[in-house]
Amino acid sequence: MSGQLTPEQSALLIELVGEVIQQEDAAAVERSFSDFQRGMAVLRTDFDPRRLQAAPGGGAND
Repeated sequence: MSGQLTPEQSALLIELVGEVIQQEDAAAVERSFSDFQRGMAVLRTDFDPRRLQAAPGGGAND
């Protein structure tokens, strides 16, 4: 055995590796989006518009 892949084996390997990479990419995107959502929820919880109005200058539009 020479250790060489046949063209069919090579094509199958490329297809399988490609599928694994796509699955990993999709999982990474889902984790990132989930992290983003959690971060936004924390920001909304911590946000207090009264602090902006109490700041020198008077409001959020300044």
